Amino acid sequence: MKMNKEKFLKTELGSSMKECVAAWDKWLEIGDRKAEYWCQAQWEVYQMALRQFYGIECHLTRTDEYFGIVTEDESDWLFKVER
Repeated sequence: MKMNKEKFLKTELGSSMKECVAAWDKWLEIGDRKAEYWCQAQWEVYQMALRQFYGIECHLTRTDEYFGIVTEDESDWLFKVER
């Protein structure tokens, strides 16, 4: 199944995934380990769903300039948030 990124991110699954990743980034910056682990566990479920339904392997990436979800080779972004 081919993924329409904009449509996917507007679904309940897509918007919840985006919220989870934004929260995870915040908790990583703050250093709240318990919240970090909770977000990581949620992300792993979203990651499995992307793999199962769309056949794509996505990863969280974060730098001082941005964070987001991207393919392993960083050639295709699901979403990217500039800081």
